[in-house]
Amino acid sequence: MAATDFAEDSDRRWSKVSRYGRRARVSRTEQVATAGTMRIRFEVVDEGPFAFLPGQFVGIEFAAAGLGYRRSPYCLLPRPAEEERSFELLVRVVDGGQISRYLGSLEVGDEIAFRPPTGRSMLPKDPTREIVLLATGVGVAPFLALATHLTSEGYSQPVRLYWGLRRPEDICLTAELDELVRRNGNFSYEVSLSQPPATWGGLRGRLTESVPPLLPRLGGRAFYLCGNGAMVEEMDMALSDMGVSEEFIYKEAYFNRRHKPDPATMEALRSRFVADDLFSPFAHQSASLFEVRKTFQPVARNVTADASSDLFRRVPQGRRVPREERDPSAGPG
Repeated sequence: MAATDFAEDSDRRWSKVSRYGRRARVSRTEQVATAGTMRIRFEVVDEGPFAFLPGQFVGIEFAAAGLGYRRSPYCLLPRPAEEERSFELLVRVVDGGQISRYLGSLEVGDEIAFRPPTGRSMLPKDPTREIVLLATGVGVAPFLALATHLTSEGYSQPVRLYWGLRRPEDICLTAELDELVRRNGNFSYEVSLSQPPATWGGLRGRLTESVPPLLPRLGGRAFYLCGNGAMVEEMDMALSDMGVSEEFIYKEAYFNRRHKPDPATMEALRSRFVADDLFSPFAHQSASLFEVRKTFQPVARNVTADASSDLFRRVPQGRRVPREERDPSAGPG
């Protein structure tokens, strides 16, 4: 789990007890987008160990006089060069967000209480797969850390980042992203604006609108979704419906974590995908196993099952599948 305003979005309780014992001092602050996005660097000043992997997060504790303590997790940007005991956060300062406003008000020399890095990493499970990253807002932070790490490790597969923002004034970190493009011929990125000006020459619309037509195939890829829970849940459901195994969908919702996509939205989203290289459980959910096996012809239809797919766990209820009828080419059943 990793989130920026997760605690502010889902847990508004105050604690009477401080729980975070680590200490870090602000060494640099920078407003990187006029819409209110801050980049803040901290130097760890206690004696405890400090190390992290892409996708992990630190917990930040905020104390308010007379109220108590609030906590929120924040994903980490790439480690500052030559500063092993430093870390950086990308923070969107929002109205009503006590912790984001607290972080945005910090000055150089201020100290904070934090919990050391934890959570699962984003390092790919299968090094032979291409990686498609879909981020909204400050959800780009862990993806920048991941892409930087993969570049330093010589990851040989393409890594494609799609970053959804509202307006041009939300765009930041382009120097780092352009440097990654220069260093790594396998890395590329595009920004999609949901509220673009007439002069905007990049992608237009939410990621659920702009990205599906750009994916000619889904097989052989791992998909990472991070940011707005609406995008995360809708893309996760759509990719699964289109045949991508959940094993190859990594998701982190920063807010709107309980978003429930409505059927009309999902129907429109699925219709935008041009890829048809995977067997789609959704498209065949009403078919019997016999009909599915009869129409599932990878060679003739250029359709395959993704590795480790749960194809046969999606068989309609009411009929037990005999072992001798299972198709071994479709993965574990």
